[in-house]
Amino acid sequence: MSFRHWAILFGLMASASSSAAAAGQAGRSISAQIGGLEHLYSQSFVTGDARVAERLLAADFIGFGPNGKRWDKATMVSTVRSLPHQTSAKITSITVRVHGDTAIALGTEEDRDPGSSATSHRAWLDSWQHMAQGWRLVASAEIEPKR
Repeated sequence: MSFRHWAILFGLMASASSSAAAAGQAGRSISAQIGGLEHLYSQSFVTGDARVAERLLAADFIGFGPNGKRWDKATMVSTVRSLPHQTSAKITSITVRVHGDTAIALGTEEDRDPGSSATSHRAWLDSWQHMAQGWRLVASAEIEPKR
């Protein structure tokens, strides 16, 4: 192989390597963004700031809770707004996988309701999609793991 062919091959390999590194960086950056959005959404149930849910939930959001009850955006915005609010919500773990314009977040959370000294534990799977307005939560499912 001539020097020119080796130079072209090396250039292609370097380009592919830097593209893969950039994709990895972008994935980590998106993971951090989704983690931040999950935290904001979780805290909205403590603060009662329904504007957060209104902004982050896709218009066609769908989800269900540990009891199997289905949720839509209007239900979730109303739940965030309603009193009494949770006294604490803490995400204890989160793993995010990015697939193009979709991100899947798998997490666990500890919550405390007003008037209760007990902490509830939940696990959830959230699906986010990148839209023209930014990342929006399109689907969610929760369970209460047995302890």
